[in-house]
Amino acid sequence: MKGTIKIKKRVFYVSLIAFVILAAIIVLIVVSSLPKTQKSNFSVFDDGNIYPSLGPANANHTVIEFADFQCPWCAVASGLPAWAQSAANSNSNVASMLGSAGKLESMAEDGQIKFIYVPMAFLGDESVNAAEAALCANRQGKFWQMHDALFTANDGKENDGTFTKDNLEALAQSVQGLDTAKFNSCLESSSTISDVMEATNAADQFVQGTPTFFVDGKQISGTWASLQAALGQ
Repeated sequence: MKGTIKIKKRVFYVSLIAFVILAAIIVLIVVSSLPKTQKSNFSVFDDGNIYPSLGPANANHTVIEFADFQCPWCAVASGLPAWAQSAANSNSNVASMLGSAGKLESMAEDGQIKFIYVPMAFLGDESVNAAEAALCANRQGKFWQMHDALFTANDGKENDGTFTKDNLEALAQSVQGLDTAKFNSCLESSSTISDVMEATNAADQFVQGTPTFFVDGKQISGTWASLQAALGQ
């Protein structure tokens, strides 16, 4: 009888250990399948060398835009490409977002908000090229001018040759005050690519697509009506 009890105890403990291991595996699978949670600490985006900003540091509101220069909806939010303006005439979704980011820039320039741009590059090689170009221009204090040139050139397509490095060097000639020799050297050497990758990796912890806007740490729809409401306008 004692031998039988020992055998039963051994079976019980082995079964218990197996159950605990199985439960741990199930928990890991469930956790890994959950959607990403948004972090609350946005201080990583205070580095103006990688995340250019407009507006006063002590503004009542801080807005962060996560965007990719190849992203069609980011181009719509900028309000700059002619095709986006045309599309807004027949598409209510486009109309609701058209120029929302551009209006935020204007508010920041007027000192009403602080506006931070996070240059993501997740749509392919030309997204990387465009983000590199923007940060190369940023080294000369010309980020926002290059930002506007890039979104104006956005044709609503991805990786179709619009943002090859040769085309970006040609585009840079339209940016007033930019030293194109220094810009070309920066772009050709890929000296900002580590910053582009850092920005993309950091952004990936907060968002899963572009454009994504946060107002005072809270994610808000990219429509102008939603952003206005969040800003108390």
